[in-house]
Amino acid sequence: MSSRVGAAALSGCLMLLLHCARADPDTTAAPRPELTYQELCAACHGERRYGGYAPPLIPATLQRKHDDVLVRSILDGLPSTQMPAFGERLTEDDASAIVALLRSSPGEVRWTLEDIAASRTLEEPRSGALGDEIDRAELILVVERGTGSVSVLDGDSLEELDRFFVGRIHGGIKFDHDFHRALAVTRDGTLVQYDLDRGAPRVRVKVGVNTRNVAVSGDGQFVAVANQLPQSLVILDESLVPLARFPLDGQPSAVYQVPGRQRFIVTLRDRPMLYFVELPGLQMRAVQVEEPFEDFVFVPGQPRLVASSRGGHRLVLYDYARNAVVDSLPIEGLPHLFSASFFEREGVLHAGFNHMGVPRLSIIDMEKFEVVRKISMAGAGYFTRTHPGSPYLWVDSNSESIELIDKRTLELQATKITPEPGKKAMHVEFTADGEQALVSVWHPEGAVVVFDSTNLRELRRIPYAMPVGKYNPANKTRTLR
Repeated sequence: MSSRVGAAALSGCLMLLLHCARADPDTTAAPRPELTYQELCAACHGERRYGGYAPPLIPATLQRKHDDVLVRSILDGLPSTQMPAFGERLTEDDASAIVALLRSSPGEVRWTLEDIAASRTLEEPRSGALGDEIDRAELILVVERGTGSVSVLDGDSLEELDRFFVGRIHGGIKFDHDFHRALAVTRDGTLVQYDLDRGAPRVRVKVGVNTRNVAVSGDGQFVAVANQLPQSLVILDESLVPLARFPLDGQPSAVYQVPGRQRFIVTLRDRPMLYFVELPGLQMRAVQVEEPFEDFVFVPGQPRLVASSRGGHRLVLYDYARNAVVDSLPIEGLPHLFSASFFEREGVLHAGFNHMGVPRLSIIDMEKFEVVRKISMAGAGYFTRTHPGSPYLWVDSNSESIELIDKRTLELQATKITPEPGKKAMHVEFTADGEQALVSVWHPEGAVVVFDSTNLRELRRIPYAMPVGKYNPANKTRTLR
């Protein structure tokens, strides 16, 4: 186990191992899987199977796991994780009985404000890894899925300054606008705050059982988390003390801070409803819309967002100041709006939307709200990224290459960025000045490969185990990306 694993996760793992070492073999082989679970599993996965240091073990979170895979995980453990092997204590029948228990409903999933408050823990103080001379706006945080860790890189040298354990992050990393704190949340609802001043993790709190994403208010004083289990929106203060919990009438697709306003917005995947939470009073109001906003992105400099429904065939331009759809546009293949890029061309705001359903990128004139160019790609991709410092849109095509589009001519370039043949290239991020582009090689033996964002020359590569995302504080708050 790496010495860089977070203290909370490490202590949880040690608790489990010590607990198992003390266990009576006859007790662990008890015929009742409930007792076996409490003896061997609850220390990490929670007494109610809601998760803790380890993921929740309930039917809703295990749908994609076959029974035989779960049995082998129990008996053999999971390499490169904190899941130990119990094969010396349990038979296959014992493991199968535990799996049957995990498939059973725990009843109504409840995680109250009191549960959230009780789960809040402060990290043990340690000397900060970031010096006073570090420019926090230039830092780059790399999410390494293979280890569940976040690597903190110096924005100039790209040398690692620190590393801390989070888990399986979902929804990326968010920053307050003064770059004092970074926030990451896992799929199983663990919210971690990293202190960018001290250079150390500060607070951990379990905000839900299955979580979508986290958002930070414009003034940095409030944090919002959207949960799928139980369906809810949780509001916390800047120290991650829970303040309010709002039940939701559907599955949230995301929560975001509304640009330029002290307000959060929550959209639902399965119901045509928006929720706004006004700050600092924490009043929530619901707004009916024509169809669900499963994907959406804010339009820079305007009180508008572009949204789509996965069951629909159009983009809608929604004015949230007027609570009205002001325009719509037929579209196919579901553009991934959360990962759209906006840029100016000849003084007019444009947007590049990568499609997830068809191998295509659409360029939209946002002034006219019409498609001005459809560009065929090598495959149906996910992310589109750019920066004012780069002349290109950098587009992944779910393949080994990143494809480039000239922002001036809107032409697909013959040159492709292929960091490592045979391994998928995804998720581009830029240094704060835009002079360098960082591309992830999504592979257990992957890397972050750095290119000059103009002449496309490879500059260096940094090994990582499945680096799924990279985040620069300045770029996360930039309007044109």
